[in-house]
Amino acid sequence: MGKILQLLLRNGGFVTLVLVEAFCFFIIVQFNERQNAIFTHSAGIMAGRTLEKRQQFADYIGLRERMDSLSKVNARLQTDLANARIVKIPRRDTSFIALFDSLNRTDSVRRKVMRPLYEYYTATVISNSISSANNWLMINRGSKDQIAPNMAVVTNNGIVGIVRHVDPNFSMVMSVLHRQAKISAALSRFNAFGSLVWEGGDPNVMTLKYIPKHFAVKVGDEVVTSGFSQMFPRKILIGHVEGDIAQDPENPYFLVMKVRLSQDMSTVGDVYVVKNIFQPEQDSIQVKVRDEQ
Repeated sequence: MGKILQLLLRNGGFVTLVLVEAFCFFIIVQFNERQNAIFTHSAGIMAGRTLEKRQQFADYIGLRERMDSLSKVNARLQTDLANARIVKIPRRDTSFIALFDSLNRTDSVRRKVMRPLYEYYTATVISNSISSANNWLMINRGSKDQIAPNMAVVTNNGIVGIVRHVDPNFSMVMSVLHRQAKISAALSRFNAFGSLVWEGGDPNVMTLKYIPKHFAVKVGDEVVTSGFSQMFPRKILIGHVEGDIAQDPENPYFLVMKVRLSQDMSTVGDVYVVKNIFQPEQDSIQVKVRDEQ
């Protein structure tokens, strides 16, 4: 208390000046209509700007939360879209009505005709490489988030890679820019499928092989996932054909061509991890077939 009194005594003149100025300002505003109107208008402007800045700050603080929410919504929409591509429904109205009635009554019919095949999970890339012969990414999701090996990783723009190693909180993804990555891809215009590989060099260009030579492939043709692998849903955009389209020197019955990726691998950020719900069952039946050979 004594220090406060000493401060007031030392700066008493200045404090008195401030108090007198404030009192005078109050008197002027209170008893002069024009000055009161100016003050009210100015105070309203300042209050509005203050509230605007406060709201902008609050929006910025909650931005990450909203982004996570939107990513989850987008993941649900991507799941619906991937599953919609495999739904088979008769085109005739009478057949559709009969089928719809059956779906309402019988779970087994619903599973055979409209059962979902994929689920999407959101994740963020926390490390990435594009300059080595075998490139990897790390994502911030693991077994605690239902991530498992052999799940596909995609973005809104295209494909990214395949999950290979999983810990409780993180996973390592084999990039499409890896010599062992072989993606089943198709030319959207023909539905002709082949194998997409990376041969090094440009990280935005891959090589599509084993397209039968009788297809009249053109530069700019769209390349998508074929849906024949157990990991990637069908018709996810991969990129477009560019450059020369040549006969495969190793096999004259097929074509080989370059594909420019639609997803720039150097800018991968938010991704989706795709779970094939029936992959264990598919793996099991394939093992049975291999054992019989």
